[in-house]
Amino acid sequence: MKKKLVSVLLCVAMAASMAVGCGSKSDSKSKESGSDGKTTLTFWCHENEPWVKSYKAMAEKFEKENPEYTVEVKDYPFKVYNDKIQTALTSKTSGPDIIAVWGGTAPSFIESDALSEVPESLSKELSEDYLAPTTGIYTKEGKYYGVPMEFNLEYGGMIVNKKLFDEAGISYPTTWDELRSVSKQVAKMNGDVSEMKGFEMIDSDALICNYLAMILQQGGQYIQDDNSVKFDTPEGIKAMNEIVSMVKDGECDLENLTAGEYCYNDVYQDKGYMSSVGSWAIGEGTDSYSLTYGKDFEYVPVPQYGSQMAFASETGWGLMVPKNSANQEGAWKFVEFFSQPENLVEHNIACNQLPPRKSLLDSQEYKDAMPNIAFLLDILPNGQWMGPYNTSDMRDIFNDMFIELCQSDNPDVETALADASKEISEKCQLSYSIK
Repeated sequence: MKKKLVSVLLCVAMAASMAVGCGSKSDSKSKESGSDGKTTLTFWCHENEPWVKSYKAMAEKFEKENPEYTVEVKDYPFKVYNDKIQTALTSKTSGPDIIAVWGGTAPSFIESDALSEVPESLSKELSEDYLAPTTGIYTKEGKYYGVPMEFNLEYGGMIVNKKLFDEAGISYPTTWDELRSVSKQVAKMNGDVSEMKGFEMIDSDALICNYLAMILQQGGQYIQDDNSVKFDTPEGIKAMNEIVSMVKDGECDLENLTAGEYCYNDVYQDKGYMSSVGSWAIGEGTDSYSLTYGKDFEYVPVPQYGSQMAFASETGWGLMVPKNSANQEGAWKFVEFFSQPENLVEHNIACNQLPPRKSLLDSQEYKDAMPNIAFLLDILPNGQWMGPYNTSDMRDIFNDMFIELCQSDNPDVETALADASKEISEKCQLSYSIK
């Protein structure tokens, strides 16, 4: 995903710089003021060029409307970022005032009780105007501890290799049956080696997201009343048999899943026709591969599996305010400013994100700026939160189960799903209640 950025750079310790300008070393809640008398708000984020650029633009816009504040944006390599946050949250001295957090890592910060609760006025907006999947992970005992910046979606769209489709004289599939038919038609195997892949969804992001959508689109459900997971239902078994058959039929393979890579790379390298992935991967085609959208590739809807549109989504990126922030009032003022619909949509456009607010689903500004993914806005209300789980650990268990099924000559799908459900339920549920 766009979230999983890595770098080999190392960041210097922040302790000294955080102490600068504090009124008193003994008072961690004193406001930091510069020589100009302004209060400095420190905003931490991870390295991502367009995102950091957008954060800085938002900071400048905030400063113009609130001249008593200065916002300092500091970005760090993703692979050290979460550890830095954890260290800062547990520090007895003032840390950053605002932190950008990926929903998948938020639980470890929330359970530490080191975060400031979202103010009542903003909490009301979260309850009324934000789509359910965007707020799920930021809730603890009925209170919010984070404010979403995006709707994280890894289902609904697919990268297609337009050149390959044009050369084969084939139209993009619009139904599930057409998808499987085209996938089988274009896939090519050389013994056990896949030389050309049809439809791909076998990687760490797409696999579980498509599987859950396939269950829900049949009218099934995998979350039980006690928040345990149950995949070994008629709908879950049918969906898993369908996905395993894709590998067994030679339409795709396990290469990307076992290597920790993404299937869209095959499409961009002319090794595959179609790959289910979030809209963020469009930028990989244009930037990393120097391809032309509309000539080399396009982004189109994944044909629906069942009779009703439904899918599950993880909570994405959001903003949090640490309790040990020296400037909680100013920090929440910045977060509220950032969250205003007219500001949030600017950020979503700049970062190729989907908007988290219901009121932005009809935004003409967004549709005009993002015509290639505007179709996704129509399905967002049909999504449910993936659930109160550590989804990284959940994925690991699910992926290991799937690999074993595909490598077995006589896979016992029902037993495998039952065992995975039990393990996920026992190991991956959040340590705190969201209600």
